[in-house]
Amino acid sequence: YLSEITENFYPYWSQYEDKEYGGILNCINNYGDKMISDQKFTWSQGRWLWILGRIFKLIQDGVITNLKANDIRSWMDSTYDFITQHSIYSQKCCYLLTREGEKLKDTNTGIYDASIYADCFALIGMSQYHKVIGNHEIQIVESLYQSIIDRIESNQFRTEPYPIPAGYSIHGIPMILVNTVYEYYSMKKELGFPYEEERNYALRKALYILDELYDERGLIREHKSTPENREYRLLDRHVNPGHTLEDLWFLIEILQDTDHLQEYLPKILQIARYTFDLGWDKEYGGLLRFVDLEGGKPKGKLINDTPCSYEELILDTWDMKLWWPHSEILYLFLLLYELTGEEDMKKRYEKSSDYVFKVFPNREIGEWMQIRTREGKPINKLVALPVKDPFHIMRDFIKIVELLC
Repeated sequence: YLSEITENFYPYWSQYEDKEYGGILNCINNYGDKMISDQKFTWSQGRWLWILGRIFKLIQDGVITNLKANDIRSWMDSTYDFITQHSIYSQKCCYLLTREGEKLKDTNTGIYDASIYADCFALIGMSQYHKVIGNHEIQIVESLYQSIIDRIESNQFRTEPYPIPAGYSIHGIPMILVNTVYEYYSMKKELGFPYEEERNYALRKALYILDELYDERGLIREHKSTPENREYRLLDRHVNPGHTLEDLWFLIEILQDTDHLQEYLPKILQIARYTFDLGWDKEYGGLLRFVDLEGGKPKGKLINDTPCSYEELILDTWDMKLWWPHSEILYLFLLLYELTGEEDMKKRYEKSSDYVFKVFPNREIGEWMQIRTREGKPINKLVALPVKDPFHIMRDFIKIVELLC
């Protein structure tokens, strides 16, 4: 995993450093050899800043020896500057910008701050930056954090390109908060600031997921409305295996840090087993993007006659094999095996690893071909944002290196 980071993934992405305006250029086709736009999503800039910060720390710790700390630091600085000088305005984040940093309005809503997730990823990256270089001037990070919490708690936020339908609560918001707040308070802790209030907030969100969104079958509900809708609506019935399995290691981090892990570990193991087995494609291998709560193709009634954007996403992409769930399961099952010694966790890791490294790598470029058909064939199809993601795979490989070193 270390050589994958330093010999394949980082060299690939270093081609897309924006040395003129800062940050990373990642609107790239699925094959990975052609830029399709030079626009910048704040979402991606924040994520990349986190990656750079973690690589910088591994260099400092002597784990990575074949990358130059000065190069990483320079790119970190330029990415941080791009976010703080261009993405952030009025204590919130612009969703999309030009290469130079001019704010662009979202075409669906006509506003700049179209997704709270952009704010969260910016905060994650900025927190990592301050933590790793020991910068105590965190006022801009504190202001963005408080703005995120205030907007979410008052329900004054957007989640484009997939708005939350009326009457629904979703898994994605508490999930991103667990990870975001964990990263934020870890920064404060490292720098010697009080952090207990933020840690308690993250714990409450984690327990909400494990208690309120938990389904007795061993599932986490992505969209929750009424008990009646659970039986017949597509949104209520569908399961996102990759999302759940990614979140489990978010939950483990905060539960470990608050001495609650042993209490919830049996439930986490149950969710991991059931969700993985439900989502695994028994015909072609790999994790399906979406499945029904009883397995197989998602089914159920729409909210209205015409599908909303997220219903359309479920119906159109349910059987695709995407990069990010497959990198997440590599880390999760190694982590669970390290924590428990359970042999079935090791076997799920091995099953995942065999599939992942057979299907996803594009050895010609050093990255993965991130979007695949059910059969595992590459496809040029938009499945979320029009970007090639520099985050999930490298984050999980970094986490694996940190776990095993």
